[in-house]
This record gives sequence, C-alpha cells and structure tokens, in this order.
Amino acid sequence: MSLRALVLVLAMAGAVVAVLWMQQTAISSASEQLASQDPAKLGVPPVGGFPSDGMDTTQGTVPAATGPPAPASAQSASAQSGPGAGVVVHVAGAVKQPGVFTLPAGSRVVAALEAAGGALPTAQLSALNLAALVQDSSRILVPTQEQVNAGYDEASGSVAVDPGATGPGGLVNLNTATAAQLDVLPGVGLVLADRIVSWRKDHGAFKSVDELDAVPGIGAKMLATLRPLVVVQ
Repeated sequence: MSLRALVLVLAMAGAVVAVLWMQQTAISSASEQLASQDPAKLGVPPVGGFPSDGMDTTQGTVPAATGPPAPASAQSASAQSGPGAGVVVHVAGAVKQPGVFTLPAGSRVVAALEAAGGALPTAQLSALNLAALVQDSSRILVPTQEQVNAGYDEASGSVAVDPGATGPGGLVNLNTATAAQLDVLPGVGLVLADRIVSWRKDHGAFKSVDELDAVPGIGAKMLATLRPLVVVQ
C-alpha cells in the first residue's frame, strides 16, 4: 500500500469516529434535558388513571347513593300517626266549662272533666265511671244529685224524664220540664234552668221558643243553640 492510500484510510476512519462521537454527545444531552424536566409537565397521566394537577376532576363524578325513597305506604302511615289524631267529646252537665273538646286517643272520662274545667260542687261523680275510655263523638253528662234522684241512667248518660216533659221528636217542652230536665240541654246549668222555671212561674207558660230571650242569662247565641232542642206546647 502506498503512503497516499494509507493517509486516505486514516482520514476516513477519523471521520467515522468523529460522527459517532457527535451522535453520542447529542443523545446524552437530550437525556439530561428530559431528566431535568417536571414529570407533571410531560402531559402523561400517572399510573392508575388518577387526574394530575390542573385537570378537571368534576366531570364523570358519580354522586353518592342516598338510598331508595321510602314507600308511599310508610309515608302515609307516618302521617296518620301524627299529633293531629284524637277523639272529640261533648262534656255537659255539672262542669265549670261545658263544651266540645278534642282529647288524645285513649283518654279517660276524668281527663274530659278536667278539660271542661272540673266538676261543680253539685256534681254527683259517683254516678260516672271516671276510668272509662272516652269514645269519639260521645257525650258525657255530669249529673247532679237532683238529676240522679230524677232517674239518671249511667249507661246512656241521660236523665229519665216524664213523657209529659218532652214534645215531638224528644224535644224538651219548656212549659212542663223541670229544672233537672232543662239542665241536660247544652250550655244550660242548674242556675239557668232554675231561672227558666222561675220565669215560667212568674209570667205563665211560654208562648214561643223565642220568649227564652227574656230569661236573664239567655242571649241570642244561647237561644240559637236551644231553638232546635226545645218546644212549646
């Protein structure tokens, strides 16, 4: 081999070495740049599928289950067992405040008397079963001793009256009824019943139901209450 050919071979070998060295240097530089960058900026989601910082986490979110709604029958039963349930009872006779009262279901007669302000001193409580359960739409008549003597019926809560004291349909005859028989009318106590009897004695027989307005203590409201319950014969 001539000297010229040897020089040419060495020159080509040096060029190949130089090219390889430049490629290696470029690869190393690129690797160092990648290693120095923040992995979060590479845009590659981490393993497991969890969103990286800056990504919207609201999309695809499933709200927690709150359980199935209560059946309609259960809601209806709850409404029926609310505080509005009770019994309505009419308390009349020898009590301080006769009237219509709403009591809790399961109440006793003694509770009905307390709702009416308590019994009057003239009340004959031994004629009542104070421990009896109050029935809805019932009437409790608290009798006096005079009413008991006149024939008070504990089972029905009424006073047995002379047939001559009542008119058609069981209406109370204002001209023949006694004070005890008038006392069973709603809102009429013994005092007012005595006044009716006294007025009848002083002025003669009632000519019409409207004449009750002339009795002291009976006003237009009381007259309207008594009009369908009494009769003049």
